[in-house]
Amino acid sequence: MAPVARAPPVAVTPRRRVACAGTRARDSSDAVGGVARRACLLFAPSVAAALGRRAAFADEASVKIVRDVAGFGAKEATSKSLVLVKYEGTLASDGAVFDTTLGGRVYATSSSGVGSVSIAPAAARPVVVNLSSDAPVPGVPEGLRLGIRGMRVGGTRTFEVPPELGFGSAAARSPYATIPANSALKYEVTLLRLSDTGPDALYAGISRCGLGGASQMSDGCASVEPME
Repeated sequence: MAPVARAPPVAVTPRRRVACAGTRARDSSDAVGGVARRACLLFAPSVAAALGRRAAFADEASVKIVRDVAGFGAKEATSKSLVLVKYEGTLASDGAVFDTTLGGRVYATSSSGVGSVSIAPAAARPVVVNLSSDAPVPGVPEGLRLGIRGMRVGGTRTFEVPPELGFGSAAARSPYATIPANSALKYEVTLLRLSDTGPDALYAGISRCGLGGASQMSDGCASVEPME
């Protein structure tokens, strides 16, 4: 498996290791992507530095899979895949939700993260994650992308992400919570769709649920079912 670059102009780094609880570690290359509110995560000045810093931890950090419900899909998600997922991210220390695509929570609407929150709870909306390392997206940490690797459509995986593969050594702000410096994270992810050809395949047969933007729709998002 060829090594992959973190974020330009960061140099190519060795492969990372994904460790499954109770099994031997297995090699994995890296992943990237995200949409919608993921882009408003990480307003902290540490974003660019954190993306660049990760190369230093490539041999030391690992994602620990603690629960893995196998999917029915024929393909495994790889570094070349686009995936449609729903997930919830929590702080490993106290279980506080800092990011979710499941909806039902109010979120911060001011850039300072203080005071203003949404009038209505966020709608459920699955997101597209690009598992290529060539286009890092703030708010989608390396550990989330690594943890999705190897999943199949219909599968659900819970995994822990160390700070080095999360948001690093500086505090970061998300729409739902402040992420303290050096925080370990925990994600539960369900893989709904997988594509090696482009985003259109991820939304085939889905109506009234869009990626976002001026014409965003969310009416049908909560009912999107896994499909290959």
